[in-house]
Amino acid sequence: MEASRPTLLIADDEAGPRESLKIVFRDRYQCHIVTGGRAALEFARANPVDIAVLDIAMPDMQGTDVLRELKQLDADIECIMLTGYETIETARAAVRYGAADYLSKPFDVFTMRELLDKCLARRHSKRAAAENLRALQRMNEEFTRTLAHRDRLATADAISARVIHEMNNPLAVIAGYAHMLGRDLQALGATGQPVSAQMLEQVGRIQNEIERCKEIATCFLGFARSGAHLEADVLDLAHVLTEAATLLKAHPAGRGTVVTTSFGERDLRVRGRAVELTQILMNLGINALQAMDGGVLLLTAERGTPPATSAYRSPTFDATKPLVRLSVIDNGHGIAPGNLPQLFRPYFTSKPEGTGLGLSVVAELVGMYGGLITVQSEAGKGTTFSVYLPLAPEMQCAVAN
Repeated sequence: MEASRPTLLIADDEAGPRESLKIVFRDRYQCHIVTGGRAALEFARANPVDIAVLDIAMPDMQGTDVLRELKQLDADIECIMLTGYETIETARAAVRYGAADYLSKPFDVFTMRELLDKCLARRHSKRAAAENLRALQRMNEEFTRTLAHRDRLATADAISARVIHEMNNPLAVIAGYAHMLGRDLQALGATGQPVSAQMLEQVGRIQNEIERCKEIATCFLGFARSGAHLEADVLDLAHVLTEAATLLKAHPAGRGTVVTTSFGERDLRVRGRAVELTQILMNLGINALQAMDGGVLLLTAERGTPPATSAYRSPTFDATKPLVRLSVIDNGHGIAPGNLPQLFRPYFTSKPEGTGLGLSVVAELVGMYGGLITVQSEAGKGTTFSVYLPLAPEMQCAVAN
């Protein structure tokens, strides 16, 4: 029974508040009390913590500093701040570092109980959403590994379509949790309680990525049924590159890496679908991040003329048209020369955990756009993938004039 209860960490150098919290909530929580910030962090490093109640003024550390470090240990820990003297500076710091709320001493027990209930519900929602995302990722990885080793490739399209269709079910569950979490955060903000802007932005990112997954599935199923490219839009490449860079910064492989963008000119446009261009940049970018140990990953967009040789060329590529060059440039380990000719072959991979599908998807999408891909790589210095695509017809006319 003890292990099934959530853990409440109480850090306060005053005996009265911490002991009263323990007495009131010991039947519902595993209460652990400490008298200082360093002891709170030491406990959190060794034990999972669901909710922390932190005094802002403690002898060894400021409560806001403890809050910041707790969030670095586990971003989902819900933290409530206690203060004997409320100031704008402490309130701002608490919100900036992601506090759920703060109360002035002496606090009202009923208000504290309500806050703890909301914090616990929010933590459960976030953890459930994260677990659903991990389950979806595991399912996708297992599927791609299985598909890569199947001999009956004639049935691969039908299997892929069925699995992608079924992915909409867990996606709907994840979308529901994300919507609930966003709604709860907005409701907290509407009541005047501090809500971290970063948390709202992260929930928005989750919702956007769910929609992107749905759009990828829709594109795949529509293409499988009709064999035709779906209707395209005129896309601003500055927006596409900025969005891809933001997503790459959030990718686990990107920790410790600076992801940035550069534009030869801002107003470059192509005709296509945002989900497909983003997929091209994401696949190339994730490959690059996995080949790097920190450093800088650069995404660029500029007008360009392709070289005579290429790693992949679409049968419909037309070098006489005005072209834009999208490049993904890393300073990683480089690609072994013997692997270069096989990069875009389906199921080829040099990584033990890889599926060999990422770059083949890039080649397929670039082929649909009538594009071309070049690769430059040097061992120990890095790799540059460049994708040449035709400018949007209206921009081609502008160039011609």
